[in-house]
Amino acid sequence: MSPSPKKMLASIHDKISSLVHPHRETPNQAQTTISNATASLTPSNNWDYTITFIGAKDLARGDILSSDPYLEAYLGSPDDPTSLVFITGVQWVTLNPKWDATWELVNVPEDTMMEIFVKDKDRMKEDTDLGKTSLLLNGKLEGTREHVLDIWRSESRKRGQVFIKTVATRTTGQAAQLTHPSTKGPAQFSRHTSYAAGMLTGEKKFEFYTYRIRLYHVLDIFGPDVNGYQHWNVDYDAAKRIFADTLEGGNIRNALHSQHSYLYRHDKSCQYGALVRADDLGRLLHGQRLIENPSQDLKMVVFTYSIIPKGLYFSETGAAFFQDFMSKHAMHANRAPEVVYSGEFRLFRDEHHNGDWTLLIDNNSGTYAPKKEDLPKLRELFERNFPDLVVVALDHEDPYLKDIRQATKKAEEEQAAQRSQPLLSLFGNMSSVSDD
Repeated sequence: MSPSPKKMLASIHDKISSLVHPHRETPNQAQTTISNATASLTPSNNWDYTITFIGAKDLARGDILSSDPYLEAYLGSPDDPTSLVFITGVQWVTLNPKWDATWELVNVPEDTMMEIFVKDKDRMKEDTDLGKTSLLLNGKLEGTREHVLDIWRSESRKRGQVFIKTVATRTTGQAAQLTHPSTKGPAQFSRHTSYAAGMLTGEKKFEFYTYRIRLYHVLDIFGPDVNGYQHWNVDYDAAKRIFADTLEGGNIRNALHSQHSYLYRHDKSCQYGALVRADDLGRLLHGQRLIENPSQDLKMVVFTYSIIPKGLYFSETGAAFFQDFMSKHAMHANRAPEVVYSGEFRLFRDEHHNGDWTLLIDNNSGTYAPKKEDLPKLRELFERNFPDLVVVALDHEDPYLKDIRQATKKAEEEQAAQRSQPLLSLFGNMSSVSDD
């Protein structure tokens, strides 16, 4: 007789807890990390900045009657993939947006120019430029300063103003050892809602969420050269079909692009914000779930992700057909032939270890087959974006992970058997094409 779902959940819980424990940082390791962070207190000639993009007023109209404005800021050329970049959320139907978005920078050299672009978000075409401005970052900004910058639509025509606050201090500590400027944070996120996709999953709720988090330090850790990223898996049959230089391959990639564009579209249902701590990440992914079912075991919730230079793209993956279909790595990566990394993850509080938020992440992607040798880089990436997050990065062939995936699948099948799977026959052939 097969074990009950309750016993399956208990088994998964015990396996994951025992898996996480050996990988946690010891007190000596933690103290070493703290010591390294305070190793150098001698100020450098560079600057740390906290830059708050407060808002703007009297913007040009990007649409017939108004605009849906957002702001992009760059340290370096916008065309250079190694430039530091910050993007606010979208404010809908206004010429006087309030963003209140904060960018923290460290080790910025004297007289670094910050280029600023204001744009109108368009849903059906390319975004419209509303103008640009700039701010020179140097010692004259030491302390707290407020700035009102004119927005230039051309060299001779201006329209609107941007309001910015800067707090500048000399770079000290570990940041002073860096060889280039870097973003301290916080990571910016957007949550995108699809009601049609939610209905088709057969869930009680009608929303299906996809998430984008603009992780910082991706290029610092993995490098800027795409040749060093994870190329699509030439030994994987489904990947061969997706990326083949054939009519079928082109059609599949177009379908993946259409899915990506639909599921990651920006509209008034989008939620924007910043993730400062691991608890922020936990509330984003599980907040509503815990309100509706406080006893739910979060270790059962699996997310499929792809990381590309623009950020981390992911959604929940489950036994429900449409969830599984629309959570594939190539779709999240917008049909990119290479990714920084991809796989699956679980985010949960480990009640056996102080209730810390714990990220159990792997490289389980047939489409891209990320190298297990890069797992330490993956762990470092999340630790630098969320310093209080416990990160365990493991290869998909790890025996524990195999047992956990098998137990999770059985438990999900028990739950999925109680739900209908609408339109399964209509999309069955499509799901097999991008199956990871």
